[in-house]
Amino acid sequence: MISNFDHFLLYASEPEKTFQFLKNRFQLNILIPLTNFGPFQSGMFVFQNGILEILWYENKSNEEKTNFPINQFVGFALQSDLDLTKTKRELENLEFTVSNVMEQKVFNAKSEEVVISEIVMLDRFLGDFQTFFIEYKTEDLRKKFEELSKTSLWEIDSFILETANPEEIRNGFLSLGFKQENDHCVSDSNGIKVKFEKTFSQNGISSFVIQSKEEKVDILQVLKEANG
Repeated sequence: MISNFDHFLLYASEPEKTFQFLKNRFQLNILIPLTNFGPFQSGMFVFQNGILEILWYENKSNEEKTNFPINQFVGFALQSDLDLTKTKRELENLEFTVSNVMEQKVFNAKSEEVVISEIVMLDRFLGDFQTFFIEYKTEDLRKKFEELSKTSLWEIDSFILETANPEEIRNGFLSLGFKQENDHCVSDSNGIKVKFEKTFSQNGISSFVIQSKEEKVDILQVLKEANG
């Protein structure tokens, strides 16, 4: 099974502000405008080799709201070269703990509930850090991504994944079909590199680097500086 990153989930406590700042700062192509779905908001940007989702959701305790950074990655979605049912079976063969296939639904312009994708969660791979495989049920989004990615000024270069068990997680990525760059780094078929660092706190992404022909920047650092 060959896997690659589909999109990354960046939680924003002020989603409108974060979405507009990133759009203006990097001249990003919009795949999906920031949309209010009630209990959550979501919008997506297109890079040459992946997607960044800005999202906000309301089911946070007061303690979490106080301690949660203004902008923080909370997960990522993967795709494989197999359909989702076969992907689930292969993950189980590789001894990953996975969920059942779950539908993701939204309301269309006619207020009709439609299934836009199906996902399978990797339940114990990175703990509370959301990791899942996705299969889109409509071709429209994929076609739009392919068109916009050709004109994107930016590509996703790499990110640092902090985890308590870097070697175990690295081996997990290799089982999923990622390529080993060195003892501390793997990459997917789109050239996105994952660098592993040990942490004694929760799993998470501490650096997310994008690059254009002119510059290479860490999105998290830019957002931190913009928010003072």
